Amino acid sequence: MTTPADIAGAITRRVEKHLHDVQGCWPHAFPVRLGTQRELEADPVGTFDADNAVRAWAERHSCRIETVTRRVGTPVDLVARVVVPDEATALRAAGREVRARRELAVARMRMVCSRFGVDEAQAMAIVKMLSGESDVDFELFVHAAQWFATHRDLIAGMTAREVPLPGFSAKWLKASRSVRRRAICTLLGWSELPLRERPGELRYRYLDEACAAWPERLATEPVQAPEMPVDTVLVVENKDTYQAIPAMPRALCVFGSGAAVSRLRTLLPWCVNGGVRVVYWGDMDADGLEILARLRATGVACASLCMDRETYDAYAQFGTTLSANGSPIPRREPKEGLCLTDEEAALYRALCTGALPNPRVEQERIPMTQAIARL
Repeated sequence: MTTPADIAGAITRRVEKHLHDVQGCWPHAFPVRLGTQRELEADPVGTFDADNAVRAWAERHSCRIETVTRRVGTPVDLVARVVVPDEATALRAAGREVRARRELAVARMRMVCSRFGVDEAQAMAIVKMLSGESDVDFELFVHAAQWFATHRDLIAGMTAREVPLPGFSAKWLKASRSVRRRAICTLLGWSELPLRERPGELRYRYLDEACAAWPERLATEPVQAPEMPVDTVLVVENKDTYQAIPAMPRALCVFGSGAAVSRLRTLLPWCVNGGVRVVYWGDMDADGLEILARLRATGVACASLCMDRETYDAYAQFGTTLSANGSPIPRREPKEGLCLTDEEAALYRALCTGALPNPRVEQERIPMTQAIARL
């Protein structure tokens, strides 16, 4: 039979599910599992004890009960549903931690409403976007949004570092598509923050033996042509691999970690012209395959290297379940519509959902000779 702890747990889950709702989701009736007729009659004392416990819990938490008549030797009324009448009652029953989270969300919603004159639904959407922010960072977000709202013309010539707000910095604001930026733009109804951005950069090096003494190149504006004939451009995810790629004729290696891959078409436009083969080699994990898809989405027709199921199976024993900071790599919902082949997409889904034993096989685990031979 359902216990008071079961009811409290169900209430907690409902509060968490509706943590950022504006419209109330109360009252709500939580069903009480009574068991079969045979189970009730086999243990009448246990049945009555469980029923009394639920009744006492409901009374203590100011909840209404609904009963149903069942036969336990003789007809008796047993609790079939516990009705939580309102949010205040639910929060008292749910416990301190979830109550604090809901109260914080409501308080932040009211702050946004009062300072920006938006309705509760819009304010709560902003609060949900920034649900992981500390009180200090949320307050800074509010100050930043207020400042941007009244200085739009001024910020067009500024970098994030030049914004005159205590605690504000480019590092705090992060990249152009960060949650904080999107929240500010959503709140103000802007498509983007018109700040002057630091130019993106792309690191690359020529692999031909004739270029062995050449230093690494750093592109911050479009390079219209290579400095020597290039047939193959190899884009790699990790710095160790980038530095370890051996000499190869008529080839170039690009350090394409993270967002850098999206700059390849812009900064090295000659790579997408006919006659140049572009190959991407990254970790066999969800992030690596998403980076591959991101590169293709920019219009770069590239092949993948050592990012297939056959390679995974051969080196899965060297994979890991831990992230760089030592925490378990979480499962994730696979993204739809990625620019992946059917085989790559199948591997991506398996890595996302935990269908494979190790969700990450780093590219350094693949012997360089094996990768170069396949290249």
